[in-house]
Amino acid sequence: MSDLLPGTIDWESLTSFSDTFTCYSAAIATWVAWSEEDWPRVVNPGLWLTLQTDVLGGLFGFVHFPPGLGAKLGLVRAGGEPADAGRAVAGVLDELGRNGRVIVAGDGFNLPWHVAFQRRHVPHWFVLADAPAGPTVVDPFACRNELGTQVAFSEPIANDRLAPLLVALPHDDPVALLREALALGDDAGPPDQSRYQWFIRADAGDRRTPAGVSGADAVARLATHFREHGQEPAAYAQTDDIWSIARHRAFLCRHAQALADRRADEEGRLWVEQHAAPLAKRWSHMAPLMMQATLALSAGRTASASVPDTLAELAERERMAARTLPAAFYPARN
Repeated sequence: MSDLLPGTIDWESLTSFSDTFTCYSAAIATWVAWSEEDWPRVVNPGLWLTLQTDVLGGLFGFVHFPPGLGAKLGLVRAGGEPADAGRAVAGVLDELGRNGRVIVAGDGFNLPWHVAFQRRHVPHWFVLADAPAGPTVVDPFACRNELGTQVAFSEPIANDRLAPLLVALPHDDPVALLREALALGDDAGPPDQSRYQWFIRADAGDRRTPAGVSGADAVARLATHFREHGQEPAAYAQTDDIWSIARHRAFLCRHAQALADRRADEEGRLWVEQHAAPLAKRWSHMAPLMMQATLALSAGRTASASVPDTLAELAERERMAARTLPAAFYPARN
């Protein structure tokens, strides 16, 4: 990677967090890493979580970053005309020329390196960077799911191969649209209907701060939701958003551990050992538990109480972790 982007992005640093990223946080981290060596400080969400209730037909809005992240970074969604591939490619190349990198709001179905390629429509953000070899995909995100294993990927892309990579997610999934609207910490509203979508660096203007229950109270609200509706298959429509909480907690744990080690901070190491590491491990159990519940329901069986019980436990763990969170691990606000 250093041969592709000398002096611009520390690929090794990014990929050391690969298994703690969501596709959104991976793209944001990569974009920030272009100009900030200490990118984890900027991207770190701490213990942030806000849950909007009863939006878009009873769905939850999951806000994983503190308000103002998009405005702070100056990221504004742009797009090409519905069928104008040439204009879309030109717009992306122009942004590369001006700022060196661009976040593409793509669809895994169209991305050859993605585990969902030609199999499933899933939102996937990634970065194109301006490199000596030409526009280069920089995507440090990695995970394993029912489709297989997604690995970190970077490769130059010829200009005439760019257009298919810029095609956005179809606009018929309310869960994905809600996720896209809240991905940068504010309520940017649903993305427009453009076929091609990416982010430019510009004045983000006024954004609505999402209102709802926050912190441990948000997790407790999820526990109540599954206790009341856990026998309804529709209750599990936002499993990926809950999986994202686990990823953000894993990121915080790794970042806090590295920071405590670098500073020889014994208080920080103790907090990681007593709170961050157990919290991240317990959150990692949620996706398998939710999959077990959906499989039980699809087979006509009753789902166990493991999902709401674990979420109730996690709410208490979140509360204790927040009470003792060292100031060094709070998200960067400036």
